[in-house]
This record gives sequence, structure tokens and C-alpha cells, in this order.
Amino acid sequence: MISQTEEYALRAMTCLAFRYPDYMTRDQLFEVTQVPHAYLPKIMLELNRTGLIRSQRGHNGGYTLLRDPGETSLLDIINAVNTTSLRETLSHTDSVSTEISQLHQHLLNSFSMLETTLHQTSLADLVAPPEPPHLKEPSCAQEL
Repeated sequence: MISQTEEYALRAMTCLAFRYPDYMTRDQLFEVTQVPHAYLPKIMLELNRTGLIRSQRGHNGGYTLLRDPGETSLLDIINAVNTTSLRETLSHTDSVSTEISQLHQHLLNSFSMLETTLHQTSLADLVAPPEPPHLKEPSCAQEL
């Protein structure tokens, strides 16, 4: 459901979010993300082209997020590197049987739910420390 390219972009953006607003070099990103060395620059170029990151050459250069992590959703990242989606393919199939049409409708509904979740999840949600488990509030009877 998520292509390898999309996962690689999500990995890179998550790493940048953890270090925001600092820059990470290509070698640092490669080390942490394990994205193939030859493929990482292509992904970063696309993320730069779509306005999600900034690149800077030089001694203190590398890549950084262009916006605060809370302003970039996971869906933004996927859309930045996605050329065609399975959802689009399913919605453009003509002259299929009723059975296949029902399957496609179910898949489209499932993709819509996934898109909603990805849209509602920002990079900041991923880098936030996990909340400690809530302690059960004492009831009035326990306080007596």
C-alpha cells in the first residue's frame, strides 16, 4: 500500500524532524535511514522540489525541514514522491463486473480511511515523546 519510495521518503523526513531545525548530511541520513546510497539523493531532490525540505551545500550543509514538523503530515510526504496511486487506478477502471466493482469500492473506502489517518498525523506526532500511562484517578471512596 505504501511504495518503497514513499517509505524511504517517510524515513528521511522523520529523521529530519527529530533533528529539526538542524541540518543532516546525506551520509548521516543514509546511516540512519538505510535508504540505498544512490537512491537517497533522488528522494531528497523530490522532497526539495516540492518544498518540504531545504538543502544547503558546504561545511555546515545538508538537509533540513523547510517547515516546523507539526506543519507537515505523513500524507504530504507521500504525495510529494508519489506519481500514481492505486486509488487513482481503481477509480478509473471501466466495464468491470459487479463483483469487481464492489471490491474496488471497498478498497477505495479503505484507502480513504488510511489517507485521513496519514493526513491527521504530522511529523511532530512521530517525534513527540510517548505520553506516560495515565494513572487512574482515585475515586472519592478511596480518599476516605
